[in-house]
Amino acid sequence: MTPHPFAKRISVSLVLLFSMALSACSLLDNGSKQEQKAHVWHFTVLHTNDHHGHFWRNGNGEWGMAARKTLIDGIRKEVAESGGYVMLLSGGDINTGVPESDLQDAVPDFKGMNLLGYDAMAVGNHEFDNPLPVLRMQEQIAQFPFLAANIRDEATGERLFKPYTIFMLDGLRIAVLGLTTDDTQKIG
Repeated sequence: MTPHPFAKRISVSLVLLFSMALSACSLLDNGSKQEQKAHVWHFTVLHTNDHHGHFWRNGNGEWGMAARKTLIDGIRKEVAESGGYVMLLSGGDINTGVPESDLQDAVPDFKGMNLLGYDAMAVGNHEFDNPLPVLRMQEQIAQFPFLAANIRDEATGERLFKPYTIFMLDGLRIAVLGLTTDDTQKIG
């Protein structure tokens, strides 16, 4: 049974919030309390998932990557003007959607994600719909890390992807951890 997409978003958000809380706690050891109150960070997290090859506008009224870029650029500009920062994250599932993407191993999708400026992507279960060499090729195209803390090679026990990445936003360390649904082994 596939988990509800909302549950997936909550888990990714919780991991991000937990990581931010840990980063904030580490700041408590540095400097006086008065100094800590003087600096406030403002950042916005933009998140997408379950892209499934839909890089063009479709018949269901869903807009494609060009419209997404316009929206993201507008948000980035607004946040930057107020002195904040933006992170753009993906919960994965880029693969398996429409023939235009599937027949090209989602290369147009990952090139589009590069143009949108994604910061990181959790590896989704549909990334395993293709053989591992296709996923490695997609990872090479992407200008952002693929993250999966809980995906390991069965034979060696080695992780297949980085488990997390750290971002520095004006002195604030933010860890983003990638987790892939445990149903992947059954459905991927």
